[in-house]
Amino acid sequence: MKTSKASDMKNGTFIKRTFSIIYLLIILSLQNFAQKSSFLILGDLHYDLLADHDMNWLGTKPDDLRQVTKEYTVYTERNWSDFMEILRQKVLTVKPAVTAVIQLGDLSEGLAGSAEKAEQMAANAIRAVEAANLNVPWIIAKGNHDITGPGAAKAFQEFYIPMLRKQTGHPEIKSANYSYRCQNIQITCVDPWDKESDMIAFLDRELSGSDAKYKFVAIHEPVIPVTERCWHTLRNDPLKREKLLEVIARNKAIVLCGHLHRYSVVRRETKWGTIVQVMVISVIKDRKYQKPIKIITEYGPSLAVNVPDWQPETLDVRKAMLAEEAKYVTFYKQTDLPGYAVINIDEKNEDIQLEYYAAFAKKPYDRIDLTKLLRP
Repeated sequence: MKTSKASDMKNGTFIKRTFSIIYLLIILSLQNFAQKSSFLILGDLHYDLLADHDMNWLGTKPDDLRQVTKEYTVYTERNWSDFMEILRQKVLTVKPAVTAVIQLGDLSEGLAGSAEKAEQMAANAIRAVEAANLNVPWIIAKGNHDITGPGAAKAFQEFYIPMLRKQTGHPEIKSANYSYRCQNIQITCVDPWDKESDMIAFLDRELSGSDAKYKFVAIHEPVIPVTERCWHTLRNDPLKREKLLEVIARNKAIVLCGHLHRYSVVRRETKWGTIVQVMVISVIKDRKYQKPIKIITEYGPSLAVNVPDWQPETLDVRKAMLAEEAKYVTFYKQTDLPGYAVINIDEKNEDIQLEYYAAFAKKPYDRIDLTKLLRP
């Protein structure tokens, strides 16, 4: 049967329209996919093997000896492999897909005790990361434990830096001050212990010079004190700290930190805008510890007063510091619950959501709308 020319033209138009619609749907789908992503956030891990220590040297440091032998090596042996499996399954299943793992320092315990042992410890920590097989890049900040002890700083440079280059695909990385860009998201890692560079100038250059819509600062030490210890970056240099806060606030960057072995979220106002800081701790002591014994939501001198046994000689100084900081803090929560976080970013809807998972729990312990916190 012959078809008319008009019929052929009609069929051709229908086919073209169908292909156009399919093409448009594919483009829209790809755009929507590109506009959604997740990041898995890990705090201190303190990966530790007894064989990586010079025990004669460590024996001269009783408290460190206790921590290594009674805590970190024990937690590593009991929980590391299973915890990595939890993370692997999370990477495989979470939606939107996980783009990278951000680890906030103290990957290793440090305190190896000799240059040889420090190299061995660094090599074993890197093997543990690679063996985790998470199939996404690890964006790693430098922690104080990673460079503590004889030979540790040199081992970090010789072992960790090549790992960072490999993980990020950026062969130009020369130090723990570096940025990683993924789509419209930038993570800038900052090294507070690098005496050869100006940390604030580096951060200003990286953040202000970026057109990324979403910016994160990954730093081991917090920039806002959130526990009784008041350990935070540039705490002894108020003028420089003020400049650091300005750079972060002007660029609307979210701070990701560790160091104090707490889960905490805090919002601090500045004259340049709002700063939101998220602290994560990932040392799993007890895989069943999934509900906190205590949640602290009152920010101020009471943080120090309620822990009277810790450095009582500095109590008044810390109370004054927290009282001053409290003038600007408008949201705060803190607990010792260990685990990991997932940050979900929806660019299309300008939405950033935080989920915090405690230990080996399958469901999140906490959910926080970071977009809402960032608003003035």
